This record gives sequence, structure tokens and C-alpha cells, in this order.
Amino acid sequence: MKKNALLVAAMAALFTMGSLAAFAQGAPAAPGGGPPAMKGAMGQPAGPPEEFMGKGHSGHSLEGLMRKLGITDEQKTQIRGLYTSFRDRTRKTRMELMSLKDEKLTMLLSGKVDQQKLAQMDDQIVKLKTDLMKERLKLRRDRLGLLTPEQISKVADLMAARAFRSKFGKMHHRWEGRRGHFEG
Repeated sequence: MKKNALLVAAMAALFTMGSLAAFAQGAPAAPGGGPPAMKGAMGQPAGPPEEFMGKGHSGHSLEGLMRKLGITDEQKTQIRGLYTSFRDRTRKTRMELMSLKDEKLTMLLSGKVDQQKLAQMDDQIVKLKTDLMKERLKLRRDRLGLLTPEQISKVADLMAARAFRSKFGKMHHRWEGRRGHFEG
């Protein structure tokens, strides 16, 4: 059992060192020359929200989405500027969050859990995540502010279509479950 705990601790340390090294060197640019697509602490996206990243769960690429919306070169430059500003404003908070999560993981893996310190760490994590969420929401508002009314209408149409597909998929899975129940 101790060997497994040591192995997990070693892997966590390597992962942390690797992610810090990648962060220090800068992330590779996203396809199409867009903003860098990085992963933050614990593998969560630290880059622009999924609607402006490369191919994601929705199957739309950044370039495809920008083409559908008719994003101009000037708008692309402004969006990159917003994203760069967001990264600069949140760098300290993101680093603190990553450090705090690593410290918490180390405490848990050591088997010496201090409940009071753990509670303080959890409170600090909530505060940092709240600060980041406020900045992400500001980034989204600012990005929407760069779009024309026609582009905003297209965004609304895309969101409605995605919501419909999501609802249809849920109904389909629910129906499949019932059908299996009645046939069995």
C-alpha cells in the first residue's frame, strides 16, 4: 500500500513539475494562429472558453465557428487582445490556485490530514475559483461586445440548436431505457 502511495505522490510531483515547465515556456499556439490552448491546474481548461477553442465536444473548430459568425480580422485581433489581457490579469490567481491544489494533494497523499488547515485551503480555493469565474464572465461579456448584432443573432441560433440537440439526446436515452425495461 505504501508503494502505491509513493508512486501516486511521485506521479503527482512529475505532473506538477511538467505543467509548471510548460507554463514557464509558454504554450504552443492553437491551430490557425489563435490564442494558446493550455490546460490549467488539474487538467481544466485555462484558455479561452470552449466556443473559441479548437475542436471540442461540440465538434466545431475555432476556425469553423469564426467562419460561421463572419468574424473579421480586426475582430480576431481584438479577441486575442482580450484573451491576452485575461491571462495577464489572472496569472497570479491561477498560479495560487495551482499551488494550493498541489499543497492539498500532498497533504492528502501523506496521510497526515489537518482538518482545520484543509478547511482553510478549501475556503481559499473557493475564493480563487470565484475570482477566476468573475474574470471569465467579464471576458465573455467583452467578447460579445465585439460582435455585431448579426453575429450575436448567429450565436443565439447556434446556442439554440445545441440546446435542442442536447434535449433531444436526453429524451432519446430516456426512451431507450424505457423500451429496454418493457421488452425485458
